[in-house]
Amino acid sequence: MKKICKAILTDEEVKALKGIYINESHITEAIIDMDTDCYIYDESKPDGVGDLLFKFRKNVLSNDHCKQAWEHYRKLAKPSRGRGFASGPIDPNATYWKDKELVNTKGVSTKYKVKGKDGVIKESKMRVNNSVYSQPIGYFESTKSLGVDLPCRLTHYTKTHLSDFEAGKDYIKAVDESYKNLNPEKHMLQLDRAKAKAEFQIDDTAFSTFTINRNFQTSIHQDAGDFGFGNLTVLEQGNYQGAYFCLPQYGIAIDLRQGDHLCVDVHQFHGNTKMIETQTDKLYNESLTEDIFKDNVKVGILGSDRNCQRISFVFYLRENIGIKCNAPTKFIINLDSQPEKMKIHKGSIRFPAVDGSKISLNVIKESKLYVRHNTKEDKVKGMYGCLQSHLTLLQNIVDNKINHVCILEDDTSSDFVISDELKESNNITYLGGWLVNKKMKDINKPVAEKGTLIKGINKLIDSRVLTTRAYYIPKWELASDLLEYINKKKVWKAIDIMLSEYVNHLVYPALSHQVLGYESTIGNMKPKQKYEIY
Repeated sequence: MKKICKAILTDEEVKALKGIYINESHITEAIIDMDTDCYIYDESKPDGVGDLLFKFRKNVLSNDHCKQAWEHYRKLAKPSRGRGFASGPIDPNATYWKDKELVNTKGVSTKYKVKGKDGVIKESKMRVNNSVYSQPIGYFESTKSLGVDLPCRLTHYTKTHLSDFEAGKDYIKAVDESYKNLNPEKHMLQLDRAKAKAEFQIDDTAFSTFTINRNFQTSIHQDAGDFGFGNLTVLEQGNYQGAYFCLPQYGIAIDLRQGDHLCVDVHQFHGNTKMIETQTDKLYNESLTEDIFKDNVKVGILGSDRNCQRISFVFYLRENIGIKCNAPTKFIINLDSQPEKMKIHKGSIRFPAVDGSKISLNVIKESKLYVRHNTKEDKVKGMYGCLQSHLTLLQNIVDNKINHVCILEDDTSSDFVISDELKESNNITYLGGWLVNKKMKDINKPVAEKGTLIKGINKLIDSRVLTTRAYYIPKWELASDLLEYINKKKVWKAIDIMLSEYVNHLVYPALSHQVLGYESTIGNMKPKQKYEIY
C-alpha cells in the first residue's frame, strides 16, 4: 500500500511534545499493520508525493534469524540512565527515584544528592535520566564523558559480550539485506559512507551500531547523530498489546512485531505507546517457564515489572564515525580497467587513477615531466598517469582537509594497522618500498643494512625509498607542503623520485608489501645499484 501522510501538527507543535509519553490520543490517522510505503505530502508536487517517511514490511525476517538474535542479543539491553529525551519524564514518586533526594529536576533529567568517599553529601556529577533497559551495541565515535576523551571504539557492552555480538551477526545482515531491498538508494549512500571507515563497520553492512531496548516505552524524541534512515525490528516473548511505533506529527502508528521491518526517517519525532497486558495476556505470561531475566522490581528500572518481553532494535550508522575517528582513511589508486585489484582492499576507498595510456604524447611532452629520449611510449604514459594520479589525490586531501591518510597503489597490501606512533608523527612516512642508495649514481655505496634500522619510525640519512606503493600522511597540511614543493620544481621527474627527494622517514619493518599477482601496471623498474625491499 502506498500512502501520502499529511502533517497534522506543525513543527513547533510537535517539538513542544518532546520528552512526553505518547498515548492513543496522538494516533488520529491510522495504525499500520500491513506492507506500506508512506511519503510526506508535498503540496508543491503535482501528485503530492514528497520525501519518504517510512517503508514497512511484515514477516520479512526468518524465524531462524529471529531465533538466533534472541539467543545472542536478548540480554544485551542493560540498564542505562543516559537515554535523554527518549527516557520519559522524571517521576519523583516512581520506585527508582522515591528513595533519592532529587535536585534541580527538569523534564527528563535530574541530579540527586550522593555521599562522597569523604562522607560529604553533594550533588551528583551528571544529570541523569530514568533508568531503562537500553544500550548501544557495535561502534561509537569519539566522545567526551566526564571530561575524558573517549576514542572511537567498540562500546563497553559490545566488548564485554563480544562472542554474542559476533554470533548474532546473521540477523544484522538479514536486516541490512531487507534495507537494501526496501530503500536501495538510501542504503547505497549509507553503505558507501560505512565503507569509508570499515574499521567501524559491522561486517559488510550499512550499519556501525544498533541500539537494543527491552520493555522500553520511549517518549517523543528525535534520533541524533545517525546518518540516513533507521531500521527497526523487534523480538518477542509472551503476549501484549500496544507498544506501537508512533509518528505524532502525522498521527500515524505502526504495529511492529517479530519478523517485521520498519525503515523510517528517525530524524522525525517519534516514540512508542505503552505495552499493555490484558488479563488473558497476564495469565499466559505468568505461565512462561523459560528463565531469561531475573529482574529485581524493587530497583525500579522501567519495564522490569513485566513477564512479557519486547526486545527492540534500531540499526543505524553513526554520522560522525568517519569524521571524528582517528582510524586512517586508506585510498587505493586504481585504474578503471583493473577492478579485480580492489578485491584485496576491503574497507579501503578506491581513488580512480589517471589512465596515461589515453593521454596524447604531445600533451605529456608539453608538461613539466622529463623522461629520457629512449624511454618506451607505454612507459612514458604510465609514468605520467601515475604522477597525475598522486597529484590529484594529494590535492583532494588538501581540498577536503583529510587527516590520517594512507596512499596506496593497488598492487600493495592494505591489511595493516597504523600505530599511535605514526598517528602522532609530524612527517610523511613510507610504509613500504625499495630501500636504495641516497645517491643513486653511487653504485658501489652499500644500501643501509636492515640491522641499522630500528623498529618504528626511522629517519633516512644515507638511503632513500623508491616506489610510491605506500605512504602515510598524518595531517592534510603536510600534503599541502608536498604539493607546494612539487609544483615549484621547474622540471618534474617520476613521482617516486620526487617523493624520495622530499620524504625522509620510513616505518620499519614495512607495513605494506607488493602482492604476488598484482604487480605494477607500469612494470617493475630495476635499478642497477644495490637495493632492498624492506
